[in-house]
Amino acid sequence: MNPSSAKSLAQLIHNSVNSPSKYKIVEAKLVNGELRDFHQWANERPCKGAFLVENESSSSLWVAIVDWKKTDNYYVALFPQSRSGPIAEIHECLVDNGELTFRWVYNPTKQDGKNSERRNYFQEVFKSREAFISVPTSRDELDDFYSELFSLAESRRKADDLDPNRPPIRDGFPEGKLKERLHRSRERNSEVIRHAKEREMGREGRLRCAICQFDFQAIYGHVGAGFIEAHHTKPVSTLHPDGEKTKLEDIVLVCSNCHRMLHRRRPWLELHQLSALLNDG
Repeated sequence: MNPSSAKSLAQLIHNSVNSPSKYKIVEAKLVNGELRDFHQWANERPCKGAFLVENESSSSLWVAIVDWKKTDNYYVALFPQSRSGPIAEIHECLVDNGELTFRWVYNPTKQDGKNSERRNYFQEVFKSREAFISVPTSRDELDDFYSELFSLAESRRKADDLDPNRPPIRDGFPEGKLKERLHRSRERNSEVIRHAKEREMGREGRLRCAICQFDFQAIYGHVGAGFIEAHHTKPVSTLHPDGEKTKLEDIVLVCSNCHRMLHRRRPWLELHQLSALLNDG
């Protein structure tokens, strides 16, 4: 991450220290823009900010924005509260249309012959060996950012130790903005959506939301005829690395409101979860 982006991220976190949140933040003091008495690998390196973040379970994680190699490439380095050693150093920052997304890959290198087990462990609990974490640009995005960092840190530590007390398996992958755009591009696959609509018309004679049963044509007449949105039910994280074609069975037709709600939080809601919320309401 370049110095300007690193400074913006640190400033955003700094400005939110006393804001209402489910996370408590304590900021470390810098000396001439550097960390001191923190950890031997982070001391006396350019630093834009270091923050001790505590979640609702009273677990704490240091988030340090450090120029790890003094090359103007700032890492987000995660440390336990004890600062005994880094849990992860996130240094790859992808840029797409001005939006930044961190990418980190779990690749253990211990010399005990069990790294394959560790990779499988991490894959099973985190749903992928890759983490794509959106760089927040507003206070509203910070809680998601912290949540993804905590999940990454816990999964990394437990996978390293092959801890039999596994963390909860994710409902889905913490989709970054790049991943979300990929997901939505699949939802705009005009050919497969056309076939999905034709299938539904053949079955029901109309297009209704699979969750709330809203029918655009019934409400809006000819203006709403043939209109409905498509939701891709297969998470991006489960796709083959070389890509996959969108299959008809992966598409569910939904109204605009339900579609927005499915994408409202991360991990994205499953159809049955949104249906349950609708019924409970």
